[in-house]
Amino acid sequence: MKLLSSIKNEIKNLTNDCYKNNKLQLNNICKKLDIECFESDFDDFRISGMLIKNKETNKFEIYVNRRHSNARQRFTIAHEVGHYISYKHQSYSYEQLTKNNEIEDYAISFRHENIISDAETEANMIAAEMLMPENKVRELAEKGLTIEEMADEFYVSAVAMTVRVQSLYKEVKFV
Repeated sequence: MKLLSSIKNEIKNLTNDCYKNNKLQLNNICKKLDIECFESDFDDFRISGMLIKNKETNKFEIYVNRRHSNARQRFTIAHEVGHYISYKHQSYSYEQLTKNNEIEDYAISFRHENIISDAETEANMIAAEMLMPENKVRELAEKGLTIEEMADEFYVSAVAMTVRVQSLYKEVKFV
């Protein structure tokens, strides 16, 4: 799957002034999109977060599991923003958000299951591009930084960084 060019352009325009060094300032992204973000205690620890459209205010809200690590929360917020961007471009998340007014994301669905919907794949790709932009990843890789060093630079998990590097460098395999 490839991201729509309109989505790629939105990511670039949305994030261009939202990095402090290589760390994406997610609060600035949410402000630009007029999305409120809340930490929440979910009954099910596997739930990473959700994006809902508040029926009263007609605005979108992100809820993220406060019990997850900071890196996990950052990816979850970016992932939920990815669903929102997908919705705006009437891509894979559009139907689900239009029908249900929400998307609930389970951590287990990203980490352990091989079956993942197109909406989830696209939201992951958007999150990865926002948090770990291709040009910056390639620049750091060319400087010889390790996965862990790059993960620290972008404030993401080593797992997220590994997946991103593997997606950009198809020939690289990690054990």
